[in-house]
Amino acid sequence: MPDDPIREMSDGTLVKAYNEAASMSVFCHAHPLTGLRPRLAAHGVVTAQDLRRIPSESRVRVTGILVIVHTPPTRSGRRVMFITMEDETGLLDVVAFPKAQKDYARSILTSEMITVEGILQRQGTDGRSKSIVLERVILTLTGPLSKFLPHEETRQRSG
Repeated sequence: MPDDPIREMSDGTLVKAYNEAASMSVFCHAHPLTGLRPRLAAHGVVTAQDLRRIPSESRVRVTGILVIVHTPPTRSGRRVMFITMEDETGLLDVVAFPKAQKDYARSILTSEMITVEGILQRQGTDGRSKSIVLERVILTLTGPLSKFLPHEETRQRSG
């Protein structure tokens, strides 16, 4: 992303919400992405709710707080990362196959918030089950946001 929506934020919504979550494990004031949404949308980043109307096989960008990353055993023996993220509208499921993991596993495993791009896949009844097959990580955010917002060196870009 050419512009950095985090550094452009002036109202402190993201920092306040993130600090609430970090100290109490809840979002009392607002979800950390609420204040960023207009800037993210300007870069083509969609929400979990938006995915309901986007056709399967579409290329999408999403941003979310990482909830869990797990790599359960598979029959084939291939390592597959299943990533659950959360934005202000709901949960997002992302799948990273070995090719994507080669370049992005470290970023995924060490980030708290991440922007990814991939292909939307729908399965199940009426395509209600949605996941994004990861192609690339665009932006990763790590550490207490109140500390890294003013410091360029603590922001990590991928891809």
